[in-house]
Amino acid sequence: MTQTVTDMQTVVSKLTLMEGQLHQLRDLVSAQLRPATAGEIPTSHRYIARVEGILSGEPIIVGTRTPVRAVVEHWKFGDSPEEIVRKLPHLRLAQVFDALSYYDDHRDEVEQAIARNRVPVDD
Repeated sequence: MTQTVTDMQTVVSKLTLMEGQLHQLRDLVSAQLRPATAGEIPTSHRYIARVEGILSGEPIIVGTRTPVRAVVEHWKFGDSPEEIVRKLPHLRLAQVFDALSYYDDHRDEVEQAIARNRVPVDD
């Protein structure tokens, strides 16, 4: 019985690893095959683009309407990249890291977007 449980745990562990590898492969292939969206302006970051008509051209995660600032705000509130993926499950970990990298390269721009979208608090 103990051996069966150990064997099953090994199988589950290997399947989890394979699932992660499959997601990485899917992301790689889909990024290569995905045609550019009309009005999409690519950036030097693989998962970040600007799309005319989406959030006034603010940088977003490619293939979503999620702005880079949303990822950055989660991170600034103390969420790890892994926690951000759990809270925004439509994103992949690579996309979150690329959004944070974009923020590091374009800090002033992203901070301005955060300030523009800040919700006023009633006193």
